[in-house]
Amino acid sequence: MRTQSVFCLALLLLVGSVRAESGSTQTKRPREPQPRRETEVIAPARGGASLSAQRVREKKYFYSSFGTRDPFRALVGGEFEPRLQELVDLHTAELVGVLWEDEEHLAIVEDAQGFGYNLRPGDRVRNGSVVSVTEEQLVARLSVFGHTSRVTLRLQREE
Repeated sequence: MRTQSVFCLALLLLVGSVRAESGSTQTKRPREPQPRRETEVIAPARGGASLSAQRVREKKYFYSSFGTRDPFRALVGGEFEPRLQELVDLHTAELVGVLWEDEEHLAIVEDAQGFGYNLRPGDRVRNGSVVSVTEEQLVARLSVFGHTSRVTLRLQREE
């Protein structure tokens, strides 16, 4: 008899806790379906284990472009024409620095207008090409009117 009363009491407590979680002691009637005005998507609730679902509304946007320019149209008209970089003239340039790592050297040259150029052996310059770059100098071979000459730019050290 005592086990039956404990079992009944436990069953009543369990039923009461389930009703308390649902937020109401009355049975809910299902709502009547109403016509939908927005597109709704049913997604599973966060938490994973719960069987309840939440509604996610799909937002609709409309862009009115009447009287305005197309935002996806290019700002600059015409075809793109790649501009070739002007070659540095070593007769008016100055060697301002040299970077190196292992066997690779990079010369930093500044022309008369103040523009900087990074030159490696084999790079083209006006009327010729760079032959070598060392820690102290840049050597280039220039050909002007059929006469080939060797130009050396030395790094000037500030004292």
